[in-house]
Amino acid sequence: MTTEVTGRRCARHVEGRLALGFIAACVAAGCRDQPPRPTAESAPPVAASSPAAVASASSAAPPAPSALPASPALPAPSARPLTEKEKQALATYKAALARGRLATKKQDFKAAIQAFSEAIAADPSDARALAERGFAHLTAGDSDAADDDFDAALAGAGDPELRSQIWFNLGLLRDRAGDVEAARVAYANAHLLKPSAATRGKLAGRSTCTVEVRKADLEGAELVKEWTELLARIGTAEEAPGEATSEAAARERLCRPDSRWADSPCAGDPPWVFPRDYMMYVHHTNHVVFPRKPDGFLVVNGGHSGGWPAHCHGIRSVSGSVEGGLLVVESNFNGAGAVYDGEVDGEMRCRDGASYRERTFYDPRTGRAIVALRWPAGSEADVKVQGGELVVSGGGCNERVRLGASASPSASANVSTK
Repeated sequence: MTTEVTGRRCARHVEGRLALGFIAACVAAGCRDQPPRPTAESAPPVAASSPAAVASASSAAPPAPSALPASPALPAPSARPLTEKEKQALATYKAALARGRLATKKQDFKAAIQAFSEAIAADPSDARALAERGFAHLTAGDSDAADDDFDAALAGAGDPELRSQIWFNLGLLRDRAGDVEAARVAYANAHLLKPSAATRGKLAGRSTCTVEVRKADLEGAELVKEWTELLARIGTAEEAPGEATSEAAARERLCRPDSRWADSPCAGDPPWVFPRDYMMYVHHTNHVVFPRKPDGFLVVNGGHSGGWPAHCHGIRSVSGSVEGGLLVVESNFNGAGAVYDGEVDGEMRCRDGASYRERTFYDPRTGRAIVALRWPAGSEADVKVQGGELVVSGGGCNERVRLGASASPSASANVSTK
């Protein structure tokens, strides 16, 4: 059973100290001396709206924010000759990019941000200007703005060398936040794309695996004994938990079809996914419910997204399964239209952000979260349970994580999948 919901990605990182920056990464990885010529291979990003086809229990998307302002279409070098308007836009882009780089060298980051923003306005699809504005934000102390720019730059960058530089600077951002594992993964992605002395230095003595592996500070599953308790735990005000005094009534409240979802959340074999929105905020929480034998449930928070309807949003799809004797919750985040990029006439602008996958493994007896993994969408990484171990391969990975007695067929015998 899978559900898709919409909402703005809201992960943020704590600010700290920065030692190196985009310029250092460019020196190590080999930046181009001349800015790339903008092209019209990709249309200017627009806000994400409700997908045309979603899974059986999908929610309605919030109203889409406004698209980025229209910019002149700048054709590829092999296309037709430039019009006068396109020539002017290209000249504006090159001049703004040069001013931004000069201001960055002078450490005038306010001027650099303004100049790179002008370059982006001339060509909203340009990943290099986004990446360099991200570095200017980072060195100016605005980690949130830097995170958004690096995220959007990764989504739009096709050149492996540029992607390596962006990942390297994301590593610096994560180091600044004190997130050692996320920084390692960012440097590993940079190294996989273009090995350099800088990436080798950052990874010295550490794994080059591009999958983020976490074992500490994970949220476990909650044990719920009855349908009435489950309704009280995940039900909304519209489902009136207080009025359901019997197990049958509570199940009917939770499983009834809803105009917002294409089918009953309880349709098909468990585990089930219950997407819930709350009040006027269009805030969605995905509850993944694993029925237990002979009764009761293990309830996992499958991730949330949302906010005011005008917020930028991506698409998050969540599913549950049983694998190698463990409960597994998988989340796929599609970053289309997920990055906030300012306002025009009081309306938010959105651009695409990076997409990723997450898998978290739980002990079926206790609900304890054993390990969580995260890696970029499109990565060659593969994750599977094998012989009491979690095997991570591909994407520079050759890792094995011991799972102990939790990973055994007998451990999941009390979880119902029928």
